[in-house]
Amino acid sequence: MTVAEFYGGVEYSVTQFAIQLTNEIKEKIVKRDLFYKEQITHYIECHALRFIQSLTLSPAVSAVMKKEIIHHVLFKLKPVMNRHVVFQVIK
Repeated sequence: MTVAEFYGGVEYSVTQFAIQLTNEIKEKIVKRDLFYKEQITHYIECHALRFIQSLTLSPAVSAVMKKEIIHHVLFKLKPVMNRHVVFQVIK
């Protein structure tokens, strides 16, 4: 049994998207294309929203999937953001 068979179609594609987005943002942080925490969060939210809208899901499931993607990516990026200097706006 493969991971795709275990997860199912939608869950597997959401997981793959989250991993690809994490790797893409890691590269952008290293290259200093993204260097503010708010910038990174906004980038994640916009890309997650566009991806979720491309799927045919109910509004409730879409909201949960979007939050899960954002949470997963931010959790995986936390060590990278600590290693590289990522600025944060103090309010």
